Amino acid sequence: MPDPTLLVIEDAREHAILVRVAARRALPGLGVRVAGDGREGIAYLAGTPPFQDRRSHPLPSLIILDLIMPEIDGFEVLRWIKEKYGAEKMPVVVLTGSPDPGAETKSMALGASAFYLKPTDLEGLGKIVREIVEAHLGEELLAGSFGSAY
Repeated sequence: MPDPTLLVIEDAREHAILVRVAARRALPGLGVRVAGDGREGIAYLAGTPPFQDRRSHPLPSLIILDLIMPEIDGFEVLRWIKEKYGAEKMPVVVLTGSPDPGAETKSMALGASAFYLKPTDLEGLGKIVREIVEAHLGEELLAGSFGSAY
């Protein structure tokens, strides 16, 4: 079984970096890939250039998705994932700063596995990412799928 991979779809570079660091701290050896916006996230998931090599760009075990992004927002990414893969096969956790009170309901209706509001402080963001990764990928760690990563 291949090592789990996390795909972070986030347009705020500083948030993407923090999510990557927090996720790797939660599960050392976790492969973390970052897509800088919704369009790039869909291209990664579809395996279109430059993401066609699945050895370098494996399908993720988990996606952490922002909602507020230019051009293709997180809701459109959720719709695409639901149509292409189905909600059960591709777990997506929404982590957003969206002020929209209906964002959680809409995200869950589109197949999100969970919904979190981004905290305003970096420490809080790191804590939530750790919680997400452990909750969704911790079983893979316990099953020993990380092989020689330890």
